[in-house]
Amino acid sequence: MKRLLSVLIFLLFLLAACGNYEGTVVEKKDSSFMLELSSGNSEVVVEEMQLIDLMTFSGDVSSFEELEVGDQVIVVPVDTPSDFSYTLPMEVIVER
Repeated sequence: MKRLLSVLIFLLFLLAACGNYEGTVVEKKDSSFMLELSSGNSEVVVEEMQLIDLMTFSGDVSSFEELEVGDQVIVVPVDTPSDFSYTLPMEVIVER
C-alpha cells in the first residue's frame, strides 16, 4: 500500500512539473529562502520561497536546516491563485 501511494505521489509531481522553479539558493532566512531562477536571458530573477508545514526536501538534503546557499534546487510549488503574492514550495529537490 505504501509503495502504491509513493508511486501515485511521484506521478502527481511529474504531472505538475511544468510549473516548477529551477535555480540556485542565494540566501536563507528564518522562514524562507531566496532562489535565483535559471533563465535563458541575462536578466536575474530572484524569488522568495516561503516555508510551509507540508513542504518536503529530497535529493541531497532532508531538511531546511541542511539547505545551503549555493545549492541547485528544483522547487515544486503549491497550486495557488494567481493573485497570491508568495511562492509556497510543496517539494524542494536539492542537487549538489
